[in-house]
Amino acid sequence: MKTVAFYNIKGGVGKTTSAVNIAYSAAQANIKTILWDLDSQSCASWYLGVDDARHFKIMKVFKGKEPIGKLRLASAFDQLEIIPSDLSLSKLELLLNQPDNRKLLGKLTDHLSENTKLLIFDCSPEHSKVSEAIFNCADVLAVPLIPSPLSLRAYSQLKSVLAEKKQWRQLSLLPFFTMVDRRRKIHNEVIEQAKQLIDDDDPIVIPYASELERMGIQRQPVGAFAGSSKAAIAYEQLWQRLLEQHNLS
Repeated sequence: MKTVAFYNIKGGVGKTTSAVNIAYSAAQANIKTILWDLDSQSCASWYLGVDDARHFKIMKVFKGKEPIGKLRLASAFDQLEIIPSDLSLSKLELLLNQPDNRKLLGKLTDHLSENTKLLIFDCSPEHSKVSEAIFNCADVLAVPLIPSPLSLRAYSQLKSVLAEKKQWRQLSLLPFFTMVDRRRKIHNEVIEQAKQLIDDDDPIVIPYASELERMGIQRQPVGAFAGSSKAAIAYEQLWQRLLEQHNLS
């Protein structure tokens, strides 16, 4: 099983939107996929039709009182399951801060590997013990960036954090741009200047598009209701980049 985490220390950069759309693309490619919502705001869960996950008592899984498999929910799409989130996940940081629990997320991830080819994490926007646990068990860190100098600064800081530990240095990074308006000169300039920092001469660019805002109304990935839109095509390009560079199939 391969593991891809959508992560950025900044919020509001299209992290959850990207995780949901890539999970959909993987499922459409007939790859058995789980999207694990690790953001206590539970937006990924909501996008995929989970109205209120509180009765699932997510933290029971991390405390060993509930098997992780019991929380795997079928989505509306073949080959795509979701492990939902709720506000109780705000307590996960304290749990993982205890020395005996540092490897807990990795152990739970191992339990999901049977009959699953791809696990996608939607992560909360912060550097924490939770994100460090994700760094320890992910194969690929997909990092959405908005085309602004501060976003590039955050990416540079992330690279510095990953350089702190030997095992994190082996983590594959896939930065890509979101919310891009090619009519804006500053967006084009930032993307051009970023190529050396992100080590990519042809970065994936997800456009700013009304179809992506409509995901909140449709409660579906953009490819499910606007498959020929520029946004859906861009996410398919991101999926193909993941396939080619990181052997996810």
